[in-house]
Amino acid sequence: MNRRADKLLLEQMLAPPPLEQARTSLDFWLRRRSDLPFYRRRDRREADEMIRRWRTRLAAAERARFGTGLFGLVRRLLAFEQWSWPIWEPRTLVALAWRVVPRRAALVALAALGVVLVSLAAIGLGVILLVLQAA
Repeated sequence: MNRRADKLLLEQMLAPPPLEQARTSLDFWLRRRSDLPFYRRRDRREADEMIRRWRTRLAAAERARFGTGLFGLVRRLLAFEQWSWPIWEPRTLVALAWRVVPRRAALVALAALGVVLVSLAAIGLGVILLVLQAA
């Protein structure tokens, strides 16, 4: 009898928090992190750690509520829930692409982008000079 009660208590303690509680806690720590000045390094580190923990807890709460895999993704889409995954942020997409794409291909793409930007600047400068000469 005691072991069963202990097992139930452990399951309750290890269960993910409710989804809304996880979201509000993550929002709190994100807001706290953005409000802290740069010289409060210890507090910023604490906020970073709590953000990491609450993102993990939020993901666990979403898995508990919606399920995993394709079925869970469809349920989440049909429920019109906001995404907790930061993958849709532009910085995260760039970091993901930088990890997935081979280094040489990424460096070639960056070099090509640099050439395009320099050539656009040169064309713009040429147009400005032509306008100034015509005037």
